[in-house]
Amino acid sequence: MKRKIPVSPFSTGLSGSAKEMETRIRNILTGGHKRPALLVMAGAAVMIALCGVTVFCFAQAAGGRIENPDPAWFADYYSQDYGTRVYWWEDQPDAPQAHDVRLDAITYLGQTELEGGRIGAAYQVEKSGYDSQMGTLRWSEYEPGIEVAAWTSGGEWLGILGSPNFSVQGLATEQIIRQVDWHLLNWEVSLWRDGCSQPVGIGTQVEGILKPGEEEQTIQPLGEEFAAPIYGEGDHYALVTCGDLLAANCYYSAAEDRYSANHITCESPELYTPRGIRVGSSREAVEEAYPEIQLPPFGSFQGDYLWYQPGNTGFGPAIVFLFQKKGTVSDQVQAIMLVDLVD
Repeated sequence: MKRKIPVSPFSTGLSGSAKEMETRIRNILTGGHKRPALLVMAGAAVMIALCGVTVFCFAQAAGGRIENPDPAWFADYYSQDYGTRVYWWEDQPDAPQAHDVRLDAITYLGQTELEGGRIGAAYQVEKSGYDSQMGTLRWSEYEPGIEVAAWTSGGEWLGILGSPNFSVQGLATEQIIRQVDWHLLNWEVSLWRDGCSQPVGIGTQVEGILKPGEEEQTIQPLGEEFAAPIYGEGDHYALVTCGDLLAANCYYSAAEDRYSANHITCESPELYTPRGIRVGSSREAVEEAYPEIQLPPFGSFQGDYLWYQPGNTGFGPAIVFLFQKKGTVSDQVQAIMLVDLVD
């Protein structure tokens, strides 16, 4: 599992004392064609080739054809990520080394158009590792994973964007691709706005929720008093606000020149969850939309609230629906918070 954003004490809304959490919350809240028949000889040749050979699928794209991915591109990507030797199965050496990774199959899953004139394509990647088992080095299959790659509309390879951080069960291929492209940790834990093409959520940039002509986001750097870890030179934390729509604690990566949201608070009825819940929705509506909703306690949160986490895994992005504001309890959602649980 690869996270796109750093973990910080205040990104989860769960670390520190209850008093610290209460202070943070108060500060935020107030402030497809078939192939034709082949000749017999060609068919026989293909059948022979298929014995142990993976065939890549072609993907049609507007303005051109997305070419088959070169396995070397995936091998280079995994080699950098794993810090070990990675190669396509056809290139397997006679004497593999411990910790080698072999790419066994790459299967095209689908594509969609992305912002900036790009095409995103998803692939299922099957791979094996050469490791010691019962004192003997041997190959063992890994769990298949999904990788999302990007191309220009003309079919030029742009690189691998990454893989989903959490379960994508139930998501369409287009949703999976966009989730990775937006750096969104989990599709279910996000906020949408009519007229905007992308949501905000844990890991995303937040200005995408603004419409053309609206006031730009404001950025207030946060000092060292937060005692949050810094992962790169020039990096820092900041409170980013988008008008009256939302406030977000973000981590700024100087290397990527982007702010990634760690913790988002929304008091505007203009934003809504993927299941249609927004500020002003009734408690009953929340419970109907989220039958998996959970009651307190949730970390150090205080007051009247309900919370939801996809899969109930105990870690990862979650939504908190607050029914209490400035001491007053209501049967309507007063604020929605997107937080990230870490274990």
